[in-house]
Amino acid sequence: MPEKDYKLVVVQGVKGGVGNTAVTANLAVALRKVGFNVLVFDFCKSNDLRLHFGMGLDRTDGLHKGLLNEEPWTNFAFEDRNRTTFFPFGHIEQVDILRLIFLSPNYLTDILDEIDFESQETIVLVDYPSYNSLKDTKCLSGYDLKINVGTCEVSSYSKFSASIKSFTESDIFMFNRYNPERKIESDIRTLISSEFDPSKVLGVIFEDEFIHQALAQNTTIVDLNEYTKSSKDFYHLAMKLSSMLFASSGE
Repeated sequence: MPEKDYKLVVVQGVKGGVGNTAVTANLAVALRKVGFNVLVFDFCKSNDLRLHFGMGLDRTDGLHKGLLNEEPWTNFAFEDRNRTTFFPFGHIEQVDILRLIFLSPNYLTDILDEIDFESQETIVLVDYPSYNSLKDTKCLSGYDLKINVGTCEVSSYSKFSASIKSFTESDIFMFNRYNPERKIESDIRTLISSEFDPSKVLGVIFEDEFIHQALAQNTTIVDLNEYTKSSKDFYHLAMKLSSMLFASSGE
């Protein structure tokens, strides 16, 4: 099998409600702003990723809906103002999602194989739901890294602890919405970090009120105000992620 000319990164919350979609969108924009070609695919049936890229609530079209209707996938490749290419999920029923996976188990790989990438330094991000197992999605089996997103809460700690035994060499993790002023969060961060190899820690996004303002304006915090703490955090994560992806391959 020829080597693919992109890096595939799956972003998945260890549980629901940890801000996985916001992390995916902001990380994508930060990567784009520092010079990478970036494609983002929404695999969550909530279809929320589009809201971070300026698409309105009234738009229900998307990649998965289009594929089921046998429409060209190119019809559902959208760009934000930074030229970050994103593919909304689309509004479809659960039974239709299962039908698509059954009929076209390699649909994402097939799409990516059709793209003539202009640069070897292309990163494909997938916003993947916490309630699904990657084993259920064959087209993601060749991912390069999987970012496990959690918060410094007791519920996240229990999920991290339960999943650590199943982590592979391609698994890394990060904390979202971290507030060091809350002692329990500081303690949990220390506890979780002590259980992992430091090289597996992507980083931390500190809690920031501007993130909520960004979503209210259908954009990312990286676009809304690049001088906030969380924006700088995302840039730091983008640079660290890129070094993890490309340094090991010598690119």
